[in-house]
Amino acid sequence: MVQRMAGAAALAIAASIPIAAQVSPAAPPGMPMNPSPIGDTSAIAKEAQSWLADLIKINTTNPPGNEQLAAMYIAGVLDKEGIKAEILDLTPGRSALVARLKSTAMADPSKALLLVAHMDVVGVEKPKWTVDPFAAVEKDGYLYGRGAIDDKGMLAANLAAFIALKRADLPGDGGRRTVWGRQRQDSDRETLGQVCSRVRAE
Repeated sequence: MVQRMAGAAALAIAASIPIAAQVSPAAPPGMPMNPSPIGDTSAIAKEAQSWLADLIKINTTNPPGNEQLAAMYIAGVLDKEGIKAEILDLTPGRSALVARLKSTAMADPSKALLLVAHMDVVGVEKPKWTVDPFAAVEKDGYLYGRGAIDDKGMLAANLAAFIALKRADLPGDGGRRTVWGRQRQDSDRETLGQVCSRVRAE
């Protein structure tokens, strides 16, 4: 039940962040939208837009990645919320970040909700862009930039869901943890494996 609520909250927040090529869905006629289990998400959605813009401005093009700066930024956002984050330096300049919301309501850690996103982005061919890919340009209600959709948009949505759950102080958050990884595509499994081997369920 708690996992379902958390998942619904994450989807509600993700749907409210306007990024390029994403339009908020409208409720079908005669069918009301389900209220979020964490209440009004409009304020956290605005914060998420700001976090997304800031993350786009941190150039984490892979190679080389340089996700350490993004990890430090996320850790700073979490720290303001009273959430302790652990930065895992996997190789020089390349970091992952793990944060947890703990609860005694769910004794089985295997039932915890895991939110995952990667912080790096693919390279850019600047002549093909109509805007600076690392300036987080807002135009016509959309936010443009490398990583806006893959995967910094998801990263900002996960961050918003995580913080919203903390602020809502829902009972039984079940040891939710969020992992922000460093690498993408072919090495995602390897990186997640490294992170998980260093951060075991308690």
